[in-house]
Amino acid sequence: MGVVLDSQEATVLYLPYLITIDDIIAQIAKAGFKATPKSKPRPLQLSMERLLSAALLPPEPVESSPEDSEASTDSALTTLRVTGMHCRSCVVNIQENISKLAGVTSIEVLLERERASIHYDPGRVTVSGLQQAIEALPPGTFKTQPWSSTSGGLSPISTSTTPIPSPSPPPPLSQSQAGLSSPQPCYSQPLSATALIHIEGMTCGSCVQSIEGMLSQRKGVRSAKVSLANHRGTFEYDPLLTQPEELREAIEDMGFNAFLPETNSLVTVPVISPPSSPSLSPAPVKELDCDPERGGGQGVKRTPNTLNAKCFIQIGGMTCASCVANIERNLNNEHGIYSVLVALMASKAEVRYNPEVMDPLKIAEYVRELGFTASVMENYEGSDGSLELVVRGMTCASCVHKIESSLMKEKGIVYASVALATNKAHIKYDPEVTGPRDVIKLIKNLGFAASLVKRDRTGSHLDHSSEITQWRKSFLVSLFFCVPVMGMMTYMIIVDHQISTSHRHNATAPDPEHYHSTMFLERQLLPGLSIMNLISFLFCVPVQFIGGRYFYTQAYKALKHRTANMDVLIVLATSIAFTYSVVILMVAMIERAKVNPITFFDTPPMLFVFISLGRWLEQIAKSKTSEALSKLMSLQASEATVVTLNTDMSVLSEDQVDVELVQRGDVVRVVPGERWRVIAQHG
Repeated sequence: MGVVLDSQEATVLYLPYLITIDDIIAQIAKAGFKATPKSKPRPLQLSMERLLSAALLPPEPVESSPEDSEASTDSALTTLRVTGMHCRSCVVNIQENISKLAGVTSIEVLLERERASIHYDPGRVTVSGLQQAIEALPPGTFKTQPWSSTSGGLSPISTSTTPIPSPSPPPPLSQSQAGLSSPQPCYSQPLSATALIHIEGMTCGSCVQSIEGMLSQRKGVRSAKVSLANHRGTFEYDPLLTQPEELREAIEDMGFNAFLPETNSLVTVPVISPPSSPSLSPAPVKELDCDPERGGGQGVKRTPNTLNAKCFIQIGGMTCASCVANIERNLNNEHGIYSVLVALMASKAEVRYNPEVMDPLKIAEYVRELGFTASVMENYEGSDGSLELVVRGMTCASCVHKIESSLMKEKGIVYASVALATNKAHIKYDPEVTGPRDVIKLIKNLGFAASLVKRDRTGSHLDHSSEITQWRKSFLVSLFFCVPVMGMMTYMIIVDHQISTSHRHNATAPDPEHYHSTMFLERQLLPGLSIMNLISFLFCVPVQFIGGRYFYTQAYKALKHRTANMDVLIVLATSIAFTYSVVILMVAMIERAKVNPITFFDTPPMLFVFISLGRWLEQIAKSKTSEALSKLMSLQASEATVVTLNTDMSVLSEDQVDVELVQRGDVVRVVPGERWRVIAQHG
């Protein structure tokens, strides 16, 4: 039973043959609360009265030819108590190995009851031989004994060792007959049904084991098999004790999203006539195909993967976990949405949906209707994980090919590249299918050693010391050559002002030119080339190509990508001033001009000095901020405690792994006061 305080709703799983909805409401009323049914379960597809009436009818005789009776083989059923089983892996181990023995027709092992039911040929194998075979299986902890010695009461089927003739080919039945629309004899074995449930939200093998373990313990469930790759589960159950809808709700109570396709159908198992009957003939059986991938049935014929798409929504306005729960709850109620995962800190939502009935824009609109801002994140690659490993033990290109080909065959691996020279592997994977630990384990199984590339956790990448040094050098070089140029320019301005002031009243037009030509800096070394222009040129060249080389580098990169930034503007201004001055000076020298041309060799040094000073101060300010971030990063956790949970949520084991190896779906133990940096869905 699950109760949600926010929505004032309660979900109750119950057995309709033991208690009714009115009884449940009465019990809640006794506790002092008022309850009304919001939804009722669907009625069972089978009627108890119909089954009882069917059991009273005599079995229909099945004609068999003498050749069929002669070809029949003897078969017996034995039930053993098997101790030492711990998980589904033990069940699979016993079933797969014992079913391969000569004389064994079928075997069914129940983990929760510690029971194994084996159909075998007494002429080819004995019960003691079966016991020895089970006890010899690894890891050698299985112990067996006859069920009769450990159980007080036995059903007719568990003690039957009467030879059973092999069934003759059954005549084809209609779908209504297979669905038990007409009575069928049933005495010692109940009817069975198979439910196919699509499950979303599984991320690893632990999720599969959790669902299988929990569902297999439910009353009425005979077997549970879940496929992580196909996102579906196949459950064999007794329709008198449970229904597919109850199984689906049980899966959703575990935190997964589950829905029933239209192909679930009732399947009967071979029934056995009463032991007193002189002719033991199995009733004809027709098994309805409910696998949509094989095209059987009349339901949906596409696999869930073809109807499953994923998008990422940027959400603004979330302030707490209540906002997250509100978005997830409302989106999950929309038709066509399979699962929703909202990250509060990242302000993003990962949504899996059916593209035939839903699209990302509509999902974003639903979020906006809840009072939040939402936009679709186009071409978002956040779903792919990236892993960089150091691989040891490679000797040639064959090793590289072996690793790459093996990784690409694995489900969930999107990209794999291995470099023999650097012993590094770059891998991209789908975190919903596999994880970094699975990738490392796969490489180790190939005979190579693999480990994560050691990353700097001290935040050294936030260090701006190299940038500070770079711009300090640029500023000092520009300043060293700019000071003389600015000094000469200042000197010429002062002298020109004095001359113009002293001869302002009695000077003629040619006089200022005469006074300028008699000044030391204005004297011409060559026709058209003065001392001042020569010195300015010599001081401007180092500033232009040494002090400003960083500006040229950044401007080139920007223009290469067809963009323009501040560096392009600075380089454009200084280059034009320098080029114009050089060209006008060369023209004056060629023309042997008597008057010195006006140049702008002072512009590049002045621009580079002030801009490099600004860049230097900017990097110093960034360094102060990065220093604080570096101290925060040094406090982050380097290892995580990943726990493995049992079906009853008890801790089976704990492993200390690198924080980079924590994958989606892991359960992590965080003790009070421990540092942790992963954003989790549930605290």
